[in-house]
Amino acid sequence: MDPEHDPTRTVPALPQREPADHEVAAGAIAGVAGGAALALASSAASDQGATFPLRLIAASLLGHEALDPGWAAPVLVGLLLGALTAVVQALVFASILPRGRPAGVSIAYGLAYGVAAWAVSWYLVVRLVDPVLFAAGSAAAMLLLQLLYGAVLGLLLPPLRRVLP
Repeated sequence: MDPEHDPTRTVPALPQREPADHEVAAGAIAGVAGGAALALASSAASDQGATFPLRLIAASLLGHEALDPGWAAPVLVGLLLGALTAVVQALVFASILPRGRPAGVSIAYGLAYGVAAWAVSWYLVVRLVDPVLFAAGSAAAMLLLQLLYGAVLGLLLPPLRRVLP
């Protein structure tokens, strides 16, 4: 009888799932920090109020109604979407940044990643998903914000990898 089709054969149990790796934690923390830097810079630069950038992000789900200053929910929606995006992008960065690079090299990787993330997010994702943001924003301003985000990732990820268990 073929061993693969033997009805008495036992199948080993699936291995236990491993807990979240410190790499994920380091990437998530760096992403939150980078996203916070980006949000603070965009809020400070906004001539339409500090919450306007978050409202533009929320417009991807809520449309033009997100820009209504009398409605507070878009600020929370924009904050959550922005944080989620920042963490997901940071996890991708953590998966491609080689370990053990000097700080300057890691920051250079972060800047290059910022440019790549800007190109994909601005010309593909934002253009398709959030036409309100695409119409109100500028490619140059978004590039500067993504460069800041990438620099923060490159600066923080290596020490976070060393510190987190």
